[in-house]
Amino acid sequence: MTKTPAPTRAILVRVAIDQTYGRWNGPCDPTTGDFVYVPIPQEKPNTEEMARTYRPSVDSALRRFSERCGIQVELPSHLHGERTHLDPDFNFLTYGDTADRGRRLADFERGDWVVFYAGLRSIRAEQRLVYALIGMLVVERVERVGDIPPDRFDHNAHTRLHKRTESDVVVSGQRSVSGRFERYLDIGELRDGSYRVRRDLLDAWGDLSVRDGWIQRSANPPIFRDPHRFAKWLATQAPQIVASNHD
Repeated sequence: MTKTPAPTRAILVRVAIDQTYGRWNGPCDPTTGDFVYVPIPQEKPNTEEMARTYRPSVDSALRRFSERCGIQVELPSHLHGERTHLDPDFNFLTYGDTADRGRRLADFERGDWVVFYAGLRSIRAEQRLVYALIGMLVVERVERVGDIPPDRFDHNAHTRLHKRTESDVVVSGQRSVSGRFERYLDIGELRDGSYRVRRDLLDAWGDLSVRDGWIQRSANPPIFRDPHRFAKWLATQAPQIVASNHD
């Protein structure tokens, strides 16, 4: 990861397919940190030429993952032919959200951080859920959909819609310091009946704005209480960042 100044603000946002949104979890290999970023399904109609589908892009990524790990992982049949809500889109370094859920993001400024996590499924014998950081955006700009010109409509899931909501928020990330992590960073544990950030990490990060690190759902994404401490911790992990949805 290229060194970047610690942010004034940082937020932790849940993304990617899971049992609630898509009835599946993207695979991961705990022995290597390898994983596949699989977005949630797209329900609203797209502008036709801007639609993204699970096949061939995610399907191809799963085949390459299977070859690397030596275990066959296939896209479930109920996702065949389905469109994806590809958000974040690491190819274009963007992330969009609704005006309500993204109300905190609307106030973010250049240099602030949007950090993404997902609920992945281990391919190893235990097949456990793995809550993990999978990427980030260092903010370049924050815009409302209504202010984005047509030549950038193809850069984010919220602007690829046939009927766009002008109040939706889209964050664009800075090049070289934004992207998907090549290897995920495991952050979660099952504690008191819910998945939460591990207590040692809550201490290292300076805590989150949710009670006891609760991350099972993200209707109101938590804010890092001490972004400088989180940035210091992340630097020790030295994640490699790629501006790509898949390898």
